[in-house]
This record gives sequence, C-alpha cells and structure tokens, in this order.
Amino acid sequence: MTSAETLTEISRDGAETRRRAWITVACITFYVAMAVALFWPVAPWDSSHIIDGPFGQGYGDPTQTLWFLEWVPFALRHGLNLFNTNYFNYPIGVDLADNPMSSLLGLLASPVTLTLGPVVAFNLLLRLAFASSAASMFLLLRTWCRWPAAFVGGIFYGFGPYMISQGHTHLDLVFMPIPPLIVWCVYELLVTRHHHPVIMGAVLGALAGAQALIDPEMLALLAVVGGIALIVVGASNYHALRTRLDLVWASASAIVVFGVIAGYLLWSMLFAPGHLVAPPQPLVDLQLYRSDLLGPLVPTSSQLLAPAALAHVSATYVDSNVSENATYLGLPLVLFVGFVAVRWRRDRVVLLAAILALVAFIFSLGPSLVINSHNTGIWLPEALLTHLPLVDGVVPARFALVVSLFVAIVIGIGLDLLMDAITTRTSVKRGVAIGAVAVLVVSFAFILPRAPLASQTLPGADSIASLDAIPSGSVVLTYPFTIYPWTEGMYWQAADGMRFRIVGGYGDFHGPQNTGTGVPPLLVPAFLQEYFVAAQNGVSSQYPAPNTDVNAGKALCQFVARYDVGAVVFWDVGADPTKIKNLLVNTLGPPTQTSSDQQLNVWLTGSGSGTGTCS
Repeated sequence: MTSAETLTEISRDGAETRRRAWITVACITFYVAMAVALFWPVAPWDSSHIIDGPFGQGYGDPTQTLWFLEWVPFALRHGLNLFNTNYFNYPIGVDLADNPMSSLLGLLASPVTLTLGPVVAFNLLLRLAFASSAASMFLLLRTWCRWPAAFVGGIFYGFGPYMISQGHTHLDLVFMPIPPLIVWCVYELLVTRHHHPVIMGAVLGALAGAQALIDPEMLALLAVVGGIALIVVGASNYHALRTRLDLVWASASAIVVFGVIAGYLLWSMLFAPGHLVAPPQPLVDLQLYRSDLLGPLVPTSSQLLAPAALAHVSATYVDSNVSENATYLGLPLVLFVGFVAVRWRRDRVVLLAAILALVAFIFSLGPSLVINSHNTGIWLPEALLTHLPLVDGVVPARFALVVSLFVAIVIGIGLDLLMDAITTRTSVKRGVAIGAVAVLVVSFAFILPRAPLASQTLPGADSIASLDAIPSGSVVLTYPFTIYPWTEGMYWQAADGMRFRIVGGYGDFHGPQNTGTGVPPLLVPAFLQEYFVAAQNGVSSQYPAPNTDVNAGKALCQFVARYDVGAVVFWDVGADPTKIKNLLVNTLGPPTQTSSDQQLNVWLTGSGSGTGTCS
C-alpha cells in the first residue's frame, strides 16, 4: 500500500469514527429529550414537585429517597457513620445499609443537593435514570448491531414497561445503566478478549461495586441469572475455558476491586452493630410480590393502550402492587422475541439472551405459580433462593429488570438481522422479515407509557421556613406520624438540612424475634403512636387500636419528657387531623409557628428552649 493509499485509509477510518460518534451523541440526546418529556411539564430542575406514587396517600417511597439523597452529603460533611443513624427512628436508630439508600447516587448528586436541594437532585437523577439506562443499552448493542437496531433496543430497555412501572416510586430500581455494561464486560472476557483480562476483571469489579452502592438487591438478581449463564456457557465450552488461566486472574482482580468499593457496605449489612439478621421484611410478605404468569400479556394502568377491563384485571397481580407489576410485554412483542429466538437459534448471543430472559421470568414468578391471581401451588425454583444468604430477601417480581435487559438484547440483534433479511433477493425471506418488523412496530405501540407520569406538589417555601423555629439538634415528633406511606416528616428533615431528628420513620427495622419489619417499633407510652396513626389512616392498621381509657394529653406529655422532644410539627392531612390538632392545642397551647396557609404548625415543647407548656 502506498503512502497516499495509507493516508486515504486513515482518513476514511477517521470519518467513520466521527460519524459513529455523532450518531451516538444524537441517539443519547434523543433519550435525554424522551426522559424530560416523560415528566413534562415538571422540569428536571423543579423544586416544588416530585413523582407521585400510585398508592394515593402520603409521600411514600420518593420522599424516603429524598432523605437518603440529603443524608449522604450531610453525613460526610459532619463525619457521621454513613450507614447507621438515629436521625430517624429516634432513639433506636436504623442500619441504613439494610435500606435502599443508594449511597452512590447520593454522592453523585451531592453538588446539586447542596446547592439546589434534594428535590432538584431527585428530579435530575430520575430523568438521568431513564436516559442513561437507554444509552447504556444502546452502547452494549453496538457490539453486535448497527445503530438503528441498537437505538430501538435502548428505547425498550430505558423506557419499557419495567422502567415505567418502577419509575412511579423507586429511583434506585430504575437507575440501571450498569447492568448492560456488566454484560459487555462478561462478553469481552469470555468471547472477544480485546483487552487484558486483569484490566477487564477490575472494570467488572468496579461496575459490580457501583451497582451494589446503587441497589444491592438488583446486583443479587443479576448474579443469580448471571451464575446460571456462566454454568450454561461453561458446560458448552468446557474444554475451551478450563485451560484459560486468565479468567482466574480476571476473577481475582474483580473480587479485589469489588471489595474495595463495596466492602464497607457489605460489612455494615452483615456484621455491623444493629444490622438486620433476617430479611428486611418477613419472607411471607416479600414472596407475595411475585409476577403472574399472564403478566407479560395483560396491560397495566401504566400503558397508554390499556383497556379499562384488562387494566382492572392486572391491578390484582403482584398482590395489587402496581409499581412491582413490571413484566408486561404485550402479545406482539412476546411473539417477536419467540420468532427471533427460534429463527436465529444458532446465534449464540440471541439464544443465550432469550434463554436468560425466560429464566429471569420464571424466577420472577416466585416460589409457586400464580395464574391470573390464582395460586396453583406448583413449586417453582425461586423457592430455593429463600434458603440462600444474600438473596433470601429479594423481591421476586424485580427479576423483571433482568427480563427487560435480555429482551432488549434480543430486540436489538433480531431487528438488525431482519434488516439484513429485508435486503435479500429471496421474496419469501423478505416478506417474513418485513412482517416481523411490522410486528415489532405494533408491539411498541402496545407498550407506550401513559405520560406524563404524575407528580405531586410539595409544601411551599413558607411551610419549610416555619421549621426554622425548631432549635437545631432537636428531637421532633410529627403528625402525620412518620410511617409508610406518611413520609412527610422525612421530607421536612431533608428540606431543612437535617437540622433535627424525628421519632418514627420509613425504613427497614428490627422486628419481633429478630425479624425485619417496615413498621417503626412502638415506644413508651405506645398510646401516642397508636393514636396518631389511627387518626391519619382512619383505622388502626400498622399498630393496635389506642386504648380509649388513656388520657391522651397526659400520654403526650409523658412521651415528650421521656424522649426529650423539642418540637411537635403538625400538617393538616389524614383522615382525622382535627383530633390531633385539638390534642396539641389543649395540651401544648397555641402553636409557636404557623405557615401562611395554616396547614403546618410548629409547637416548641420547652425541651432545651425554656418555652412552651405541657400541662
């Protein structure tokens, strides 16, 4: 080759690289625009709205996430234990390592949290979750596909039914750009081997560690299905793999790097004082959240094209938990994935991805088969996980993320192969390919989300400013009492810069006989928590009914004195807020501070301040 030809080849390669880069930038920009549009007119920088969960009362999971986003920079700045605190569930405290803390997201968002507040940080991260997950799948699929097919696969993974269902409530469960990158690392180690195995092992360990710091449960689900994949690949390529010493070194580097990144988290989960010695919730409750066999076929209320009758049927799936019912694909997409898997079964990536999607779906069905909300009692392999450490407390329905991951791979590669088949001169093959692509187009219409995702309005600046009357470092009792889904108290803490601790909270706590529970333990006197919760719910549910013979004012004073409560904060919501406000006024006198809308009231009880009454 002459010098001129060499320069021409270099120029051609450079032009192709620039073209690929521009295409990648354009696709990712489109994903970002989709993520913003999904929540519009609420902007990513909005500080007065947050995603509205599907359960209709309280602030629920999104506000718990706000608390975690505020806690990470607060704890780091003040030298506090990141994974153990009594800033909620005072005075007992809570092991945050056993909760969905997402410490990496809190760290990444710290600059925004410290300048614009945790609400803006949450809103930005939620949009980034959708866009980055789609972009990550796009980059993975570019390993095997041309950009149009990779782009479509990215849309399904980043904006498909799993993401939309969980996006109503769980930031940690939709911030999922890492799983596709983990798949790429494993493929690189086992197949392409373009990079040194020790380096790739370190990258794999770093990705796994990062995922553990976002949501360790999802890493556990990936590990379960990934372990099965390695067994299948190892069995089919035993002679080729058994002599590869480089995999040993890659594994060692992955373990070391993972330990450095996630070791303290794991130690806190397993050995730190106060850690949970059982699953975070009773197993019988966790196992209720399992997919229905008909889940992939019956649309939910999250889909735009969901007939009311069918949405009503699916609303009973997964123990009527809409956010966890995330396996819907639609009949056309199920047929498309099945067609691609059978037609190109000799393509190892397609075949393995289809098999793993099926395996993940089977695990999502839980310990026994449920068909149209009827438990058949037929044993399923997920029951084995309840006896294994680290995975005994997973929610079966969340295997839907792994289903989505591998279905997206089948979609991307399948579409790419069909694009080749359309150009063939054989009319039958061309017709079949065109028909399959048409089915794929129709299938995407079936999974279109009902947008925009609803948002709820948070208390205004005046309400938050009313909290400034509370002395810094105080212990605060709130109404609504902070217990799921009434998480207003945790929002007030986060919005006010963690200046005070609260009694109660939403998290995973120690329950009776070393079981896990989501209900804050009853303190003494138990009457006060029972009385508050009965008023906000309208019925006695999480706690026993309050004893009607107890003097409510006397119990309030005892509680304030026993736990050194410096302030009581009242928000005018719930089934019977007037009963609680009358108790506070009659016992503590008029409120010390009231917001301009009269909804938020603050009483200083005299603890540490010398003001207030309790008589």
